[in-house]
Amino acid sequence: MKGLIPAVLGAVLYAGTGTYVVVSGLTTMPELGGVPSEAAKLPPRLWNFNGDAVNQLIADLNTGREKNAGEEKNLVTLKGQLEAEKAELGKLRVELVQMRQEIDERVLEIQESEIKNLKTLSQTYSAMTPAAAVAIFREMDENMVVKILAVMKVDRTGPILGEMSKGQDKPGEEGMVKRAARISDKLRLIKPLKKETPT
Repeated sequence: MKGLIPAVLGAVLYAGTGTYVVVSGLTTMPELGGVPSEAAKLPPRLWNFNGDAVNQLIADLNTGREKNAGEEKNLVTLKGQLEAEKAELGKLRVELVQMRQEIDERVLEIQESEIKNLKTLSQTYSAMTPAAAVAIFREMDENMVVKILAVMKVDRTGPILGEMSKGQDKPGEEGMVKRAARISDKLRLIKPLKKETPT
């Protein structure tokens, strides 16, 4: 009989506690028509720590984000400057190539293989009167005229250029004075004899 009383008492307490828990749970569940408690209304808190360390971490993250944004902006600016400089360098390269071509056209070279023929021609034109030489040079390629005059003696070159400068201009042709000036300039810039390397 003594063992029966605690067992009955335990069963009654168990049933009462279970009933209380079920009834109080039903009254706080909105989907079952109950009234939610204050704790049930709040969203779950995933991060409930607060303090100076957390605030400092958030501030550091924001500072880092601002710094990265500033550096990204600087990189975009630098990229634009580099593209502009690249375009300018390309333009300068084209200009240099054009200048080199112009210089190559103005500066002549006499090859070793040409020298024998040029000396023969220069002797031939030296024996002519300046007017006769100019008449032939007028029909000849300008660079060839420069090479012949370069091999010719100076005392013969002067009278030929003088005659060329006072020659009559033909209609539709460039003036002889301009041609004489250009030939004189090319004579000044002509490169010395260039020996050919054996092949």
